[in-house]
Amino acid sequence: MMSKKRSSMDEDILARFVCTGCGACCRWPGHVLLTDADIRELACHLALDEGDFIEQYTRLASNRAQLSLKDQADGSCIFLDGDACGVYEARPLQCRSFPAAWQVRQGCPELDRLHDEQKRIE
Repeated sequence: MMSKKRSSMDEDILARFVCTGCGACCRWPGHVLLTDADIRELACHLALDEGDFIEQYTRLASNRAQLSLKDQADGSCIFLDGDACGVYEARPLQCRSFPAAWQVRQGCPELDRLHDEQKRIE
C-alpha cells in the first residue's frame, strides 16, 4: 500500500536513501502513470513518434483518465531488462520521484534496510 505521510524518521531515511538498482520497484503491481512530458521524452529517447510509442508501450490506466506503461508477461515494467531500466535516462516522473514523492510500506530492499536500521537505533 502506498503512503504519502512523512515523519522525521522518514525524512532521515530519505536523506540517506541511495537506490541500489535492484529493480524491485519495477516489479511491483500497479500502474506507472504517464504525463504528457513523459510520453514526449520516452518517445524521443526511443526514436519513435509519440503515436507509435503510445501504441507499442502504453495502455489505458484503470482510472480511465490517463495512460500507463504496459507490463511484461511477468507483471514487471515493460522497460525492465534484468534488474536495469532500459530507459533510465528518460524514465517517467513517477519512477524518478520514488521514494521522495511516494513509497510502499515494504518491498524496497534499501528502504526496508534503512527502516530496520532506524528501529534498532531508537
